[in-house]
Amino acid sequence: MHDAHDCDVLVAGAGPSGLTAALALAQHGVRVRIVDRGSGPVEEARAAIVHARTLELLDRLGVAEQAVARGLAITQVAIHERGRHVGRMPLAGEGTAAWTRFPYALALEQFETQQLLVDALAEHGVAVEWDTGVEDLTDTGRGVRVGVRHGGAPGTVTARWLIGADGASSTVRRLLALDFGGRTYPQSGMLADVTLDVDLGVQGMRLNLTRGGFVGILPLASGRCRLFGVVPPWIHRGGDASQASHEAYAPLDPAVLHRWFADYFRVDAGLQDIVWASMFRFHSRIASRFRSGNCFLVGDAAHIHNPAGGQGLNLGIGDAVNLAWKLAQVTHGHAPAWLLDTYDAERRPVARAVLKRTDLGFRAETGNNALAVWMRTRVVTRVIGTVSRLAPVRRLFFHIFSQLWITYRGSRAVSRDGSATGRLRPGDRAPYAPVGRGGAEGEGGRGVLELTHGGGYHLLCFDRGGDGPAPAVNVVELAEALDDRYPGMVAVHAVPAGETAAHHAYQVKGARLVLVRPDGHVGAVVDLPDGDPVGRLAGYLDEVLVRASAPSAQVQPEP
Repeated sequence: MHDAHDCDVLVAGAGPSGLTAALALAQHGVRVRIVDRGSGPVEEARAAIVHARTLELLDRLGVAEQAVARGLAITQVAIHERGRHVGRMPLAGEGTAAWTRFPYALALEQFETQQLLVDALAEHGVAVEWDTGVEDLTDTGRGVRVGVRHGGAPGTVTARWLIGADGASSTVRRLLALDFGGRTYPQSGMLADVTLDVDLGVQGMRLNLTRGGFVGILPLASGRCRLFGVVPPWIHRGGDASQASHEAYAPLDPAVLHRWFADYFRVDAGLQDIVWASMFRFHSRIASRFRSGNCFLVGDAAHIHNPAGGQGLNLGIGDAVNLAWKLAQVTHGHAPAWLLDTYDAERRPVARAVLKRTDLGFRAETGNNALAVWMRTRVVTRVIGTVSRLAPVRRLFFHIFSQLWITYRGSRAVSRDGSATGRLRPGDRAPYAPVGRGGAEGEGGRGVLELTHGGGYHLLCFDRGGDGPAPAVNVVELAEALDDRYPGMVAVHAVPAGETAAHHAYQVKGARLVLVRPDGHVGAVVDLPDGDPVGRLAGYLDEVLVRASAPSAQVQPEP
């Protein structure tokens, strides 16, 4: 059936979300093509914050180290109120290094993100087809027929699936007639990449609260600075917000930016070079569905929101990873077709939660009524300096912004067996735990998550610690039994009792089996001893996998 199509999956849009989806699919052996109306990666910084969970996902794709090398780690936001320093909000905090390999936010220009993904995709023999936009599409039931235009020449691409990653004004979403409900804020915003005539010595982001909202400075690895904020009313003149494009960017007069910088940023510096400056409208919208037949929406095509917390790019990459492994498994015949329905079921609640949180934050930062101004200038600014010094508060801030909170509990794509003890549940992000040298201090160069790279499921077999009886499960026999049922689909890893940091992270008190999905979320948890661990796992795996003939799974003991 697949040979009847030009490709298995066509991705429309080569922004970070589309490129991530294409890369993940290519790594899973899926025939993928990716097209984009533009002539190449964007030249502006645009989305410039990459959070911890996104770096973990990029790590699974093998590009996180390049991203970190090109970016600048940001661990805090210095908050000012009309130029007066009032406190610091952490983007990392005490104890967060035990949660993730990336205990910070990364300032990384969008063109850098796109380029490293384009380069990684090229290593798999996939090149972005630039100057190629989607014009029309037909869902045939067995696939899609997509009309495209390359330059001035029309053409057709047939695929089993289509991913619309073509931005906030998505052509794919429009052709699918999917509603994009929500609101457009009356405020306008601005983004600018500049160089300053002095070095501010900024170690993190600087946020200045003004009477009408906020402005900020984000240092970039290039030596430039990203300016951002809510535009005062006198800058935006006229225009009907209801008619504003969902796409953000429109030119901003450099003279206006100079005036705004002098009046609102309250720093002893001046603008030197303006590399790029743009105005945009704030929106909060979400598509009525993320799937329609054989078509899917990811990233800004599925949801857009105000920039509070820098969540947008990160949310889109999360969409792409969640969808790609499911498409790969169904395409290869390893999973039932219903698995694709769980993309919408898992990601729409996450998107709604992010929209709700960013809306609340944006209203708190920009509200112009008397109560909002009083709360912002008289209450928040007085308490933030105190509470941001408390370790639990710092960890909470990091947890929220980093997107480490995302879980898929209750999804059909995770086990609903609630017999396991402890806080770790199916659907949760698989914990990070340094392993490789043993020791409760967590020394070592690798993490359990790093063992779960690849296109299939990974079973972590935790042996009991101490001088107890024989192991609760024979790992070799378990691997053979799983291989008989799901050839080549489940890699089995032994985690010895000496890896105490890993046992602690996974809440192992005796012995435990933890099945990790291809996206790094827990699929199932089985506490041992258990009379029939294979049967317990098979009860879940029989739902999400199709038995097929493939090379044998291998036991992979820890070093």
